[in-house]
Amino acid sequence: MVSPFMPGIWFFDLDNTLHNASHAIFGGMDERINQWIIQHLQVDAAEADRIRREHWKRYGATLIGLVRHHGVDGLQYLEDTHRFDPRPLMRFERGLVRKLAPLPGRKMLLTNAPSIYSRRVMAELDLDRRFHGHIAIDHMRVFGQFAPKPSKRMLRQLLARHRIQPHQAVLVEDSVANLKAARAIGMRTVLVRGYTRGAVRSSGYVPAHSAHQSGRASCVDCCVHSVAHLRRKAWLISSLDRTLADV
Repeated sequence: MVSPFMPGIWFFDLDNTLHNASHAIFGGMDERINQWIIQHLQVDAAEADRIRREHWKRYGATLIGLVRHHGVDGLQYLEDTHRFDPRPLMRFERGLVRKLAPLPGRKMLLTNAPSIYSRRVMAELDLDRRFHGHIAIDHMRVFGQFAPKPSKRMLRQLLARHRIQPHQAVLVEDSVANLKAARAIGMRTVLVRGYTRGAVRSSGYVPAHSAHQSGRASCVDCCVHSVAHLRRKAWLISSLDRTLADV
């Protein structure tokens, strides 16, 4: 039986959590999505960029807005926009396998990226065979409809599937919006700030749903600069007291 005082599952986000997607991946991905919208919705570049940003800000994933409001084939969209090799563009901390190994409980990926992309990234991180599960946006459905983070219904369904109570699950994310949803259903939350803060310092660009904010949100139990610091904070996360820690 899983102790109520210890995490049973750590759900890790991918981009800007396990690796630095702001370094070179996000810019190219935004452009590919814009070009896809131009081609399929027959709009100009400015309108395509507006549509992409608006849907990402509103839903947490451009996919959802395109499916709901424009009737696109969601799986085809994901395939078309993420069919590239991310490995030459990746920046990440070395030794993540060793640094994450001491964390108690199972580790699973929970990403709003599609599996065609996330599996390549996880393989390059050497975490693909170290995690107990891989949940990408193409697997996140409720009643047959896409339901990515920050869907609370999807999170509840996920916990029920793994037979774990919310307080025994930890979401590790760079997105405050996603952490807010997780905290609302009783999960514990860790905000990873390093990669997003670095992107803001270097370019002034603030990604939608990012961790860049002046203070710590009430939905955040613990802040770390990188996931490599989690092993130092595991005792705080497993405490029943919602102790706030910062690296």
